[in-house]
Amino acid sequence: MLSRTAFASVLLLVRMSFGYKQPINYLQALEVLAAAYADPASVIDGIIPSPLSVDVVGRVDATTTFVGQELNTEYLFGLFLQGADENTTQLIGTPRSVTIQSSVVEPPVAAVSFISEMEFSTVNMTVPLQIDMFISYDDDMKIVSYDAILRRVGEFMAYTVPYLAPQIAKELNSTTTNVTELIELKTATDVCAVSTQYCTGDNQQYESHDSCMSFMTALSFGESWQGGMNTGWCRYIHKNMVKYRPEVHCPHIGPTGGDMCIDRDYVQVVDTNPFNQTLLAYNSSYNVADMKGIPANNIAELVKVQTEVVSMTTVAFSPRSYTCSFCI
Repeated sequence: MLSRTAFASVLLLVRMSFGYKQPINYLQALEVLAAAYADPASVIDGIIPSPLSVDVVGRVDATTTFVGQELNTEYLFGLFLQGADENTTQLIGTPRSVTIQSSVVEPPVAAVSFISEMEFSTVNMTVPLQIDMFISYDDDMKIVSYDAILRRVGEFMAYTVPYLAPQIAKELNSTTTNVTELIELKTATDVCAVSTQYCTGDNQQYESHDSCMSFMTALSFGESWQGGMNTGWCRYIHKNMVKYRPEVHCPHIGPTGGDMCIDRDYVQVVDTNPFNQTLLAYNSSYNVADMKGIPANNIAELVKVQTEVVSMTTVAFSPRSYTCSFCI
């Protein structure tokens, strides 16, 4: 049996001979993702190719799971672009610069931590948000699976909302100083405005604007982590995508919540693995997708050594920043 060091060397050579991508390719792919996130219009308008594969499956802990390139593009990029186009105070900031704080690569998987500077233009404020992601790439260096965590999102909301509330009260001509009431009124106002404008004909969700306001003001806004549940917060998130495909997104802001803003069972959510390609790296699993291109005898050796393999291909990268100087 090969020694751990010898086997690791052999495995690296085998991977390279079968088209194995060097870690630097993954750093470049993460750079593309960071740049796209800092300039969502470039992806939505097709100026730069999408970093997502056609059949990508992505999950965000504070919302839910999204399947397919079109849906993921709308939620990862269109969400922020639409908010930036509004002339009123938004509860969701617009990313203006993105920094890769840390990254570890074990092809075909990369773990990365981004710091996104989220801008709230009406109050002249920028607040950092940390986003941690596990990402799996296909042979074309497109994202085929990702699992994203909005780190400290509850603290982020608790920090930003008190700064936004006075401006929201001014825009809504409201005299209340109760922050919760203001946020619920803001959510109802924005969601119902979008529903009235875009959700018409077969896509209509409410009998009238007034009925929408009655429903939304009676609905709990919810907690920051309930962006994929039957809450006002979930509908507020989804209202930014309605203009792209009303037939798909109107139900998400309607009374039923469609297939997005619905009650979910905690245990089922945690136990469900939605991804079409594992987020485990070569030296961590023996999944068929992971082993594509590696001869059967080498896979057999890998199984023998199991966790004793020396992970000589893991690389940590220094921080890099990407600032969008031409964002909308």
